Amino acid sequence: MSRKHDHPCAIAEALNILGDRWTLLIIREAFYGATRFGEFLTNTGISRNLLTERLSQLVEAGILERTPFADRGTSHAYSLTAKGRALDTVVMALTDWGNSYLYGDGKEPVLARDKASGEIIRRIEPVTSDGQIIARENIVIEAGPGGDGRTLSRISKAKSHPFAE
Repeated sequence: MSRKHDHPCAIAEALNILGDRWTLLIIREAFYGATRFGEFLTNTGISRNLLTERLSQLVEAGILERTPFADRGTSHAYSLTAKGRALDTVVMALTDWGNSYLYGDGKEPVLARDKASGEIIRRIEPVTSDGQIIARENIVIEAGPGGDGRTLSRISKAKSHPFAE
């Protein structure tokens, strides 16, 4: 599942962990409340051997935590770690994109709702540190402190703005 890249890229490294259909479905189920092997197995349709492998990879990556289950010595429960819970916006953004572009209004399989207001949560928006929404055309991509010369070169050569609508 893992592939090394010859330059630093957050997306490529994240996809080394998350870039497989089954992995994201397991994470989805963890967000929905699944904790047991059988729940993940039934709710995703994954094979037992692949599920075992993916769960181990997610534990190793620090996204899930495996704890012994009280009723049996060989049984485990899985829960999202802080690192795993931080994927909430990724899961919500994929859900919203799928609802909008694959199913359409009134046909959404799953909706996210604000518990306090009851409002359906739609598109995840980029915000500043103080919570102000940033228009996509005002987002500028630049090389970060961990970037290398290749990263800087690629970004500086970009002809069009990637987030402009």
